[in-house]
Amino acid sequence: MKIGIVKHLNARPLTWGFEKDSKNRIVPDNPALLKDYLLKGEIDLGLISSIECIRNREILNAYQTTGVCAREKVRSILFFKNLKEEYPPKVILTDNGSKTSMALVRVLVHEESGKIPDVIPTDSKIIQEQIENGIGSHMLFGDNALLAKWNAEFYEVRDLARWWNQITDLGFIFALWASKKPLQVEESLLIKSLEYGITHIEEIISQESRLPETVVREYLTKELHYRVTEEDRKGFLLFGEKCKDLDLL
Repeated sequence: MKIGIVKHLNARPLTWGFEKDSKNRIVPDNPALLKDYLLKGEIDLGLISSIECIRNREILNAYQTTGVCAREKVRSILFFKNLKEEYPPKVILTDNGSKTSMALVRVLVHEESGKIPDVIPTDSKIIQEQIENGIGSHMLFGDNALLAKWNAEFYEVRDLARWWNQITDLGFIFALWASKKPLQVEESLLIKSLEYGITHIEEIISQESRLPETVVREYLTKELHYRVTEEDRKGFLLFGEKCKDLDLL
């Protein structure tokens, strides 16, 4: 099977079993591109932004057994609110890897201010340079967020999962496995890959050298979770409704 996997640390427990099975052909990329590969039939299964499962529900089968989920903290999806500039910002420069996060930050700003900012997908290096110079409001995703540095004098940094939970008291699903119809993948395969990843979590942790081991372990075993809960599903349904109401789908 040809499987599209997310390159970021937050997805490794989900994908580790597939990666270690030589029978699979692995295609690593960001969720936005994996969605395009799925729609074009270039991969059989892909881990994609959850909002794309809503937008493409007539074309894709989405599997809500496992996914990248969080309740009170996701750590790897951050909004950088500029304290020296007008709020809400008219424009947010966003890491282009996750369409879900791009929509979620717009929903959250609207919940707080009643206004919907524009978002401009931007190379993360440019965003990081802007943050270093205290210019604009931004969002970073995945490893770029985990490794980000900022000046607290210029930025209030908000974790999007925590922000969502404060408003809704619900969890959130950031990414889900999907396949193009009519292909139906056995969900037991997704669970098996996750179980392999959890069993080998120390191996995954040991291969991440950019962050302290204690931070990586906390992130993968306590802050994120990978079995979708009923609370996550309710949060996902509510998110879809809010996106529809704001014409973000």
